Amino acid sequence: MNLPLGIKPLDITSFTNAHGNFTQALKPGASFDLTVSDPGFERQYPSFKDKYNQTTENFQWLIQHAIDNNLRLRPMGSGWSLSKVAVCPDGIVNTKKLRLKASLGSSQLSEEYLNSGDPFNLLFAQCGNSMISINELLEQERNPPKSLRASGGSNGQTIVGALSTNTHGAAFKFGSLSEFVLGMHIVTGPDRHVWIERASRPVTSAKFQEWIKAEVILDDDIFNSALISFGSFGFIHSVLIEVEPKFLLEQQLTQIAYDGNLEKAITDYDFSGLAHVLNYPLAVANEKLYHFELAINPHNFEKNNPDKGVYFRVMYKEPYREDYERIEPQTQGYTYGDDVLGLIQKVLDQVEVLPGNMLDGLVIPNAVNTLFNLAYNRPEKAIGTVGETFRNTIFRGKLYSGAFAFDRKDMPKVIDIVLGNNRNIPFAGVMAMRFVKGNKATLGFTRFENSCVLEMDGVDAKVNYNFSEKLVDVLEAHNISYTVHWGKNNNVLNKERVRRIYGDAVDKWLGHRNQLLSASAQAVFNNEFLEQCGLDQPGKILLT
Repeated sequence: MNLPLGIKPLDITSFTNAHGNFTQALKPGASFDLTVSDPGFERQYPSFKDKYNQTTENFQWLIQHAIDNNLRLRPMGSGWSLSKVAVCPDGIVNTKKLRLKASLGSSQLSEEYLNSGDPFNLLFAQCGNSMISINELLEQERNPPKSLRASGGSNGQTIVGALSTNTHGAAFKFGSLSEFVLGMHIVTGPDRHVWIERASRPVTSAKFQEWIKAEVILDDDIFNSALISFGSFGFIHSVLIEVEPKFLLEQQLTQIAYDGNLEKAITDYDFSGLAHVLNYPLAVANEKLYHFELAINPHNFEKNNPDKGVYFRVMYKEPYREDYERIEPQTQGYTYGDDVLGLIQKVLDQVEVLPGNMLDGLVIPNAVNTLFNLAYNRPEKAIGTVGETFRNTIFRGKLYSGAFAFDRKDMPKVIDIVLGNNRNIPFAGVMAMRFVKGNKATLGFTRFENSCVLEMDGVDAKVNYNFSEKLVDVLEAHNISYTVHWGKNNNVLNKERVRRIYGDAVDKWLGHRNQLLSASAQAVFNNEFLEQCGLDQPGKILLT
C-alpha cells in the first residue's frame, strides 16, 4: 500500500490504555501513525503552512481509505481514557506526533476579538500536543509568559484528548478545559474539513480562514456539540485556545469536620463559616479562591467529627513572582499536584503486600483506613504554576476510576446516599469532590451551572463496579440528576441512561454530527461505545 508522506503503518494488533484496565483487539494493518517531523516530510513540506495543510490532506486520505476498506478508525492521543470511548475494533490513528503550535498575528484575528481580547493570549495547537508541552511553552518560552486557565489533576493527556472527554479540574469560577477553546479545525470527511467558532464570539479573520483552507462555520450550537464529542465528529486537527498571564497557585490542605459550615461552602460557595481555616481574611480569600476540592475516606467518616472529617484542599490564585519555593517533583508521600488517582497508587502498592491480598468487606476498610492518612501525611502548603502544580501521574497496576457530576445543591443528599451504599458494598478506594463551573457543551459532563464532580478511585475490582451500578440505581430512585464522566469507567451508561441524562440534547448532538459528517464518514468514526450509548445513529439535521 502506497501511503502519503506523513502517514506510516502502525504495526499493532491490540491497544492497552495508559491505566491498563482494558486491551482492545485491532485488525492487522488497520492502524496508522501520523507525523510532521520525519526528515522526508520536513524536506517535502518545509514551512509550517505546508506541513499543516498536508496533514489535513493526510487525515482526509485516512477517512477515504477507511470508507473504501470498510474500516472504523479512532484518533488516539495519550490513551488516557479508562472507558473504551476512544477505541474501536478496527484501527487507531496515533496523533501524538502532531505537535505544531503557533501564535496568530493580528491580521489573522477578527475585529471583534481585537477589540476585546489580547492576541498574545491565543495559542493555535495541533491535536498531539500534550498538556505538559503546552505548559512548558506557555510558562517557560512565551514572552510574556502565560498560563493555561484550567487543568486536570495531571498533565499527560494530549490537548484534544483531554478536552474531548470533558477533563474538568476544579476551577470552580472558570470551568473545564473545554471552556478555553475558541476554535476547532475538524476533518470530517475525505472531501470536507471545517473551522468552527461560536458566532457569539468570532475570533479569526478571513486571512486565517483562507490559510487553513477550511469551510468556515460560525455557529454556537454546532460548536457546543463538537466540543465534547470524544473523537466521533471526525479528526480534530487543531484547536485555538485562550490563555492568560502566568499566575501562581498557592495551595492549602487541612482536615476539617464535615458540618453545617462546610455544607454552606458546598451548596452556596459561602465560605464564611470556614473563615477560621482560610489562609486569608474572608473577603480576600473569596477573591483569590481558584480551586475547591474535598477528599473523603468513606470508611472513616462521621459528620461533625474533625478526626473523621474531610481533607479540605483549596488553591488561591496569585500574580506570578519569582521568589517562591518551587514544588519538588519527587517528594515522599502524597505530593501536591497528584490527583486522587495518584493517591490510590500508594494504596494499591500496599494492598498487594497484605496477607492474602483479599479485597473483602473486612480488608477493604482496614486497608483504606490505614493508608488514607499515611498518603495525606504531607506539607499543608505549597505554591507553584499550573504546570508545576498539576504534574504527570505515574501509573502502576490496573485502576478503577469513576466520576459522576451533580448540581452542588444536591451534594448533601448525594453524600448520604454514597455512604449508605458504602455500608452495603464497601468501596475499595477513596473519593473526592471537585467543584467546577459548568460548561456550554451539548453533551458536557459538567453540565450543571455549578457542578460538583464526585470522583471514586480505587482498585480495578468487581466490587467497585458493583458499587457504581448500585449507586446509580439509588440516585435514580431518589430522582437526583447526575451525569457520568465520558472518559472514566462508565459501565453504567447505556442508551436509555444517556437519554435520561441529556434528554433532547442528544437529538441536537446527533443532528449536528449528521450535519457535519456524511453517513459513510459517520460509520468510520462509530465504535462500540457510541452504540452502547445510542450515539451512533444518524440524527435529524437541525436548521440553525
